[in-house]
Amino acid sequence: MRMKSTILIVDDNEDVLTTYRIVLERMGHEVTEAHDGLECLGIIEESPPDIVLLDVLLPGLSGGEVCRRIKETAKTKDVPVIAITASMSGATRKAMEEVGADEFLLKPLNVSDLNRVIKKYS
Repeated sequence: MRMKSTILIVDDNEDVLTTYRIVLERMGHEVTEAHDGLECLGIIEESPPDIVLLDVLLPGLSGGEVCRRIKETAKTKDVPVIAITASMSGATRKAMEEVGADEFLLKPLNVSDLNRVIKKYS
């Protein structure tokens, strides 16, 4: 039997957070939410999740900066970071790969892609 993962969703859009939370909870996962990069880093420092779903475009700290900090911290460097964006340009992808993003998902949410990625890192 597959273990339940703790997944942190980081997005400033309430509708996106709600959609991802519902889908992930139906898959049997525990879900935590953050609305911006600083909130994300605070949650991770306290209790690292199994997986982070990270919006690339966040207010304040960018998704790239948040990913870089996660990957530079010994306690969290092995936590998979899945970058989520509405526009996956080559430059965006390269920038996120450089800061350590493990995988990429496009908005709007494709449930089968999300399920595949979560299974890969669970």
